[in-house]
Amino acid sequence: MATFCIKSSGNFSRNSTYNTNLSSFRNQSSIVNYYNLTTGLASDTVHGMFLCTGDVNITTCNACVKTATIEIVKNCTNHKEAIIYYFDCMVRYSDKFFLSTLETQPNSVWMSVDQIPKSLGPFRERLSEKMGEVIVRSSMLSSALTPYYYMDVTRFDGSYDLDSLVQCSPHLDPGNCTTCLKLALQEITECCSHQLWAMIFTPKCFVNFYVTTSSLPPLPSPNRSGSFSINGNNEIFWGMAVAASVSALLGL
Repeated sequence: MATFCIKSSGNFSRNSTYNTNLSSFRNQSSIVNYYNLTTGLASDTVHGMFLCTGDVNITTCNACVKTATIEIVKNCTNHKEAIIYYFDCMVRYSDKFFLSTLETQPNSVWMSVDQIPKSLGPFRERLSEKMGEVIVRSSMLSSALTPYYYMDVTRFDGSYDLDSLVQCSPHLDPGNCTTCLKLALQEITECCSHQLWAMIFTPKCFVNFYVTTSSLPPLPSPNRSGSFSINGNNEIFWGMAVAASVSALLGL
């Protein structure tokens, strides 16, 4: 879990109209994996959204959004703008319109503490090539039931599988979705291409990969263990390495 409270947007008071409007967003329940709301007038306007990863069901999505909403309220008590990343979802609100804008910060990177065995060959090159293909396919899915979500499993040398997952916020146009994913891929490749799994969350897109191989003991799911690093400037940040996914924590 990673929470960013955006200082530059200022604060609101508990008895303000902004807080009332924000409560309207916080009280929404997820019946789909994406939701956005704009409510209020002028300086009291609240823009909010949540987005779940395309590989989780509605029950898991709903549990993640509820948990994330509780945490973002606790960590960013009176901030007018904040964003929180969980393994299965993200929740964000702001006093400024952001839905169709390309943004890459603040972002959060989780990675495995275990590295790719050298015996698997030129993994970095294969990762870049395969993820590039996945990004191209994702950009063609703007009208899909889960827009821009694409997952691929490719077997290499008959010895290991590379699972790749990408997704963009539905309000991005295909060009900005592609740009967001390429920038995220560049960062995750530079930091984590020697790890067994890694994922990066940005305000507008997700990139995730993990490797499974029969030559090693069964790997934990990417959302169950590992270390993480954080990128993002001039913000207040709270981070926590979690030992299980939100759905696992809730017994779902």
